[in-house]
Amino acid sequence: MKRLAIVLLIALLPVVGWGIGPQAASETRDPAPKLDQDDAKTMSVWMEKKLKHSQAILRGLAMGDFEDVKYNAGRLKLLNRVEGFVRRRNPDYRVHLNTFSRVSAEIERQAEKQNIEGATLAFNQLTVSCVECHKSLRNDGGPESE
Repeated sequence: MKRLAIVLLIALLPVVGWGIGPQAASETRDPAPKLDQDDAKTMSVWMEKKLKHSQAILRGLAMGDFEDVKYNAGRLKLLNRVEGFVRRRNPDYRVHLNTFSRVSAEIERQAEKQNIEGATLAFNQLTVSCVECHKSLRNDGGPESE
């Protein structure tokens, strides 16, 4: 188990390091078009909470703490339900919310089974889901656009 956690950390280190370069590059170019201040603040609150719980899932996976993984996947599912109710007008966004919900539930199921490989795979799918959703939001102007 300890060996798997070390391998997982080593495997994820380049991914974390890779994110630093694009962030520094984005600081020098013109910012993307801004949402209304209220929309951006509301969206930021949702995203910060989701980010906090997804980081906790990664930590739980790395440490083999299945209870932590399961708890935070459950919190993501709950946030997703509430956000889905608030932001239900955009059909494309709803598709992303459904994917997020399905994958969060899968992380929870795999953590219940204490299946590190299954939970890690589901977490990777969650990450892809987040990236695709945010890509869609950037291209479409936000979750409320119709």
